[in-house]
Amino acid sequence: MFFSYTASVILLSLAMYGMWYCIRDLWKWWLEPRFVSVPSCSFLIVVRNLDYRVEDLLRYLAQEIERAEVDCDIVVVDVSSDDFTALILERLVGDIPIMKVVMFSEEIRPVSDAIALCRGSVVHVMDLAHRMSIDDFMVAVCGLLRQDYQDVMLKRAAR
Repeated sequence: MFFSYTASVILLSLAMYGMWYCIRDLWKWWLEPRFVSVPSCSFLIVVRNLDYRVEDLLRYLAQEIERAEVDCDIVVVDVSSDDFTALILERLVGDIPIMKVVMFSEEIRPVSDAIALCRGSVVHVMDLAHRMSIDDFMVAVCGLLRQDYQDVMLKRAAR
């Protein structure tokens, strides 16, 4: 014998371990779908009296959507703003082609009425008027769009 018994057992164990990982990787590669289309998504954003930050937030969102190369649209609902938010949103509609703006009063439920305007199969609702802070909005956009959607959808489809 060229190797001792202990060395032979260790080498054989490592060879079997390597073969196991090779077969497992080949099996995963074979089962993963090759071409999966990422579903379209919509961002439904409810705003109120955010004239000081709304332009920066929406331009940031549009930039991240463009960088992620995902089919998305933005629906902004202005709920009875009494500052310059409505004027800023009207100007932004001309600059951002994937954005729609809707004005509602407080008596109407903005999410249930505006969700019909969203064209995506997945709708992300972000309520900056009542629930979300501006920092939370930035973190949520980073979390939703900076991850590689295609890798996530391929892993979900493989399950």
